[in-house]
Amino acid sequence: MKITPLDIQQQQFRVRFRGFDMVEVDNFLDLLANEFEELLKENNQIREEDHRKLERINQLEAGEKELRDTLVSVQRITEEMKNNTRKEGEIIVEEAKLNARKILEAAQGQALQIGAEVNQLKRQRREFEAALRATVEMHWRLLGETQEETEETDESSPAEERK
Repeated sequence: MKITPLDIQQQQFRVRFRGFDMVEVDNFLDLLANEFEELLKENNQIREEDHRKLERINQLEAGEKELRDTLVSVQRITEEMKNNTRKEGEIIVEEAKLNARKILEAAQGQALQIGAEVNQLKRQRREFEAALRATVEMHWRLLGETQEETEETDESSPAEERK
């Protein structure tokens, strides 16, 4: 059974011969009821404060859990981003190497083609020089023959002219 301050204030005692002084008992009971009432109020305030603090602790723990979960998610996302960036970098490097190989192969092909063209031009030059020499030699020979004929004609012409 719980006793309330009202129970203390309303408590009645039987009066007996040579009993307690009723005023003193009533004053003491009033004082006791007031003190008990103050203790109950303080106890209720402490319970309410304890309840509020417990709620606040639960909120903070929930916030801490949410923060931890967020941190784990951020770390996971950061790792994924790093991995994706690294993979993209590797792909870019491989593409650049492939493009460089293609450019190098094309340049080597062009160099071979230019070399072949240079060799063909050298061959054509030699052929042209040989043809030119042959033509010049033929003209020299013709000139030589024409000169001989002219000399023969000149040698025979003056004798005939004298006649």
